Amino acid sequence: MLKYYTFLSLSIILEVVGASFMKLSDGFTEAFPTIIVIFSYSVALGSYILLTKENEIGIVNALWAGGGTVLVSALGMILFQESLSALKLFGLVCIVSGVIGLNLPNKKKEVL
Repeated sequence: MLKYYTFLSLSIILEVVGASFMKLSDGFTEAFPTIIVIFSYSVALGSYILLTKENEIGIVNALWAGGGTVLVSALGMILFQESLSALKLFGLVCIVSGVIGLNLPNKKKEVL
């Protein structure tokens, strides 16, 4: 399980790096940031695909997309002075709550 979360975290971090460098690539006009975007997304997507091989695609996708969205939003506010509103903050809290909910142990009830 530790391997799963480590691999998933790496994939999310690379996706966040790629998304952050998209802003810096200036519409793919800056070479170095563009290379970082392509590399980061290639490795992140490859990791994501390997994660879905042995894990539930719905949960992997929700964790990957949700974790990436929260981190990219936070970095956008910190690095690029993007706006923060109560509604945006509420949305991010909902995403985090969903990610936590998906990771809670699943106890199955026996049907008689």
